[in-house]
Amino acid sequence: MNKPPEGRLQVVLADLRRAVDDVILRHRVTPEELFAAVDWLRRVADAGELPFTSVLFLKSALQATEGAGYAHPETDGASPWEMEGPAHLPGSPELPSPAVLPMRPDEPGEPLLVSGTVRTTTGAPLSGAVLDVWQIDADNLYSGVDTRDFLPLNIPNDSSGIPAHNLRARVVTDADGHYEFRTVMLGVETFGFAPDSPLTELAEALRLPGVRPVHIHAIVTAEGCLPLTTQIYFDGDPLAEGTLEGPVPASTVRTTVVHDAPDDYRAHGLDRPYRSLTYDVVLRPARSEAPAG
Repeated sequence: MNKPPEGRLQVVLADLRRAVDDVILRHRVTPEELFAAVDWLRRVADAGELPFTSVLFLKSALQATEGAGYAHPETDGASPWEMEGPAHLPGSPELPSPAVLPMRPDEPGEPLLVSGTVRTTTGAPLSGAVLDVWQIDADNLYSGVDTRDFLPLNIPNDSSGIPAHNLRARVVTDADGHYEFRTVMLGVETFGFAPDSPLTELAEALRLPGVRPVHIHAIVTAEGCLPLTTQIYFDGDPLAEGTLEGPVPASTVRTTVVHDAPDDYRAHGLDRPYRSLTYDVVLRPARSEAPAG
């Protein structure tokens, strides 16, 4: 364990103690309930799953560090920061907008068209901005990574036989800051908890399945702006209201529209109906500091 700066442990632990005491007093937690929680932690440790509990608070810890540049987006309309996760790969092909993500000829999944504009908090459109996007496929697999890349979580991901950059690309905005890419509706990413795991027991008690909301990842960069890591979520997915990782920013939850007119889907090079969604990205200028909390 790395030694914290002098005095930091005392300050953080004192605040944590006050927060826990407040919860205990406000909800009148009984000694029996407290001992039951301690026993649950013992069972998690006995199952060798103590590292998995990081999923409960990792998002908050990352928001306070990696995501600090996009803290308090409500103050200036910046897009919310969301964690990157372990499935990102560098070096995806760069494609001008409109783009089709690299995919197999028989890629499973309903076609999905994602579009929007990248601009600054002042409203200026950003030509040449890059959206590095990646997603799980309809069979619940990320390309180019395997189960070991998700440690300490035990998330099954056998990507053998899938091209390394399948459903991954860096999409460049046009002169008006507009972007568009075609992909497919995606599958579900699990936390990898075993059926008899104490963490599965917790998820069921909270009525939160041990899976993540359906989402598309993106790292958005533009000259003169702070880089933004974000995710696009889907309206109608019950998990978009929150999971074990914590709440999902409401502005990142988007509604898809079904397009089933033959002239429409043929104009997009498709032989079947597709879905579309719009997601605008707002970046902070690099010279601006994140608003104080």
